[in-house]
Amino acid sequence: MSITQLLKRVHLFRGLNSEELAQIEAICQHVILQPGELIIEQNTTGKEMYVIASGSVDVFVQGLENARGLVMLGKGQVIGEMALIDQGYRSASVKATEEGASLYLIDSDAFYALCNEYNRIGFLVMRNLATDVAFKLRHRNLADL
Repeated sequence: MSITQLLKRVHLFRGLNSEELAQIEAICQHVILQPGELIIEQNTTGKEMYVIASGSVDVFVQGLENARGLVMLGKGQVIGEMALIDQGYRSASVKATEEGASLYLIDSDAFYALCNEYNRIGFLVMRNLATDVAFKLRHRNLADL
């Protein structure tokens, strides 16, 4: 499967045409994770997001006494996407599962430069990201009722 075919499966890139996906592909950097390798550490800053190409990753939060697993993510899913908004502190840690993982890194600086040149890409990706954040907030708020 080509990178562009993978990107077509990613919710964040929904609505982008083949030429726009090729522009995203051009800023992707391939990263291979060994089994158990940490890629994102909670409470550190970051400016990259990742698209999982193969394998899977565990997302977890570190408490005062232990770590609590949140979710396992696989092919076509993204991690670290909030870095495209604010490059703030990471809310969770992420590590490769026992099988390892292959990811594509998208640096926020390269993404912003792309969006400055191709405004439609920036608009669609940020709209998709905002929709995702709104859904998660609503879901969380409903769970608190």
